[in-house]
Amino acid sequence: MLTLDEQTAQRIVDRTMQAIGWSVNVMTPDGIIIASGEPRRVGDHHEAAKLVASSGHPLIIDDSRSGAYSGTRPGVNLPVTVGGELAAVVGISGTPDAVSQYADLVRMTAELMLEQAALLEAGQHRRRQIEDVLLAACEGKTVPEIWFEQLGIEADSPRIGLILEATSQVAVEQVLVPLTPYLEQRHRAALAVRLSPRQLLIFVETGPNRSELKNLLATLNARSEDDVILATGKLFTRNFEAGYQSAVATLEVGRGQHPGAKVLRFEELRIPALWQSLAPHWQQAELQSMIEPLLAHRQGELYLKTLSRYIDCDGEIQRCADQLSIHPNTVRYRLQKIGALTRLSPFVLRDLLALQLALETRWMNL
Repeated sequence: MLTLDEQTAQRIVDRTMQAIGWSVNVMTPDGIIIASGEPRRVGDHHEAAKLVASSGHPLIIDDSRSGAYSGTRPGVNLPVTVGGELAAVVGISGTPDAVSQYADLVRMTAELMLEQAALLEAGQHRRRQIEDVLLAACEGKTVPEIWFEQLGIEADSPRIGLILEATSQVAVEQVLVPLTPYLEQRHRAALAVRLSPRQLLIFVETGPNRSELKNLLATLNARSEDDVILATGKLFTRNFEAGYQSAVATLEVGRGQHPGAKVLRFEELRIPALWQSLAPHWQQAELQSMIEPLLAHRQGELYLKTLSRYIDCDGEIQRCADQLSIHPNTVRYRLQKIGALTRLSPFVLRDLLALQLALETRWMNL
């Protein structure tokens, strides 16, 4: 239910008086004047407004009847409803014959302004609910499934976490502040959480064709030129904590390793981001996930043994083959199979390092 506040009521008074030139009052359903073209009347009890609220019908008061209702003057008083519920009573002070022609205009203006205020209030309330739920999920707290459902959040959708950090107050005002309403209008699937005055966390669905993510990244990349750093986290499903922490780790590592960079991506900083705060948590799970295809393969243990020896031999295939007592082509074949299964090539230094850390993590957990 809409809570009628004095600021909204006074805006109604100012707007309608500009249009009709007669004094307008806005009253609560219990008959208290909270805004008026005559400020001294604010706070007075308006008995006629209370009667209008209880009956739901307009009440016209002429000179002969004004004394019958305390705090009331000649004019027209009308109920204002929002969503089928009485929200307020508006009154136009003046001779009924002169002001009655403006009654519908004033009522409709008041209803439209209150409906707009109700939508804004509902949007702000939903935004706060979304932020509360996402912050709880980011902190690793158990979030009931029904909370996601009530807010219209598809928890099982693949997402990626993005953190925008403003490095100047100008960027806060010109980029971060207007970004939330922009996302609500243009990227409704994106979920935004204000982490601090200078940081905004955004969870965006990747989708089958990733067009939503590409469009949003293009927008954010353009804005990141204005004293804003953009850090992307890992792809995740349901694990908001991992999405959030991976973006934070990418931002922290990237600021140290690439000072001045405006865009920092987890895929390019995977290893240092994982080791930045390695614990028996999402980081180890991410490393383990790299070799899960090997563990599921019938010759997985053989491939892992070959990979381990290949690393110990500093990538020298002949030395690795000698130590395993196999042909060098067999080593190459197994390494190629590892690349095909994991999508990480042992012949590429960055991928090899990832595989090595995955092996180290596996041994730590054995």
